Amino acid sequence: MSVKRVAVHCVDIEDKPGSLQKFLAQSSLSGVDYLCFSAFSCGDNHGRVYVSAKDPKSFEAFAKEARIKTTEATGFIIDGEDRIGAAANILKRLAEKDIRGITGAAMVCDNRYHLLVVVNAKDADRAQKALGD
Repeated sequence: MSVKRVAVHCVDIEDKPGSLQKFLAQSSLSGVDYLCFSAFSCGDNHGRVYVSAKDPKSFEAFAKEARIKTTEATGFIIDGEDRIGAAANILKRLAEKDIRGITGAAMVCDNRYHLLVVVNAKDADRAQKALGD
């Protein structure tokens, strides 16, 4: 299992068809290249996107220029050989330390799992210790 700590920015967007695509296209035109993102609906035409850019400074510059308000969090990209219960076992480490995840995403490719877990910035060091990095 490998664990990579990454900067994550949270952005609120409208929850309507094309909003996420527009946001990603706009940021890509400014040169932002992403490691990963997690997006979801919050209801009442409101959506939220958590993004991790390969170069966080490029995202911050884009957000400032576009006058997009962001909040910061910390993410962990975790990967390893796929097996039943892999995500549950990883998340148990955080739960045992009373660390709440904000959002996450997971997938399996070529028999390897890839998991993004986002936590509040104030919990980042404890989360990193719990994850064993």
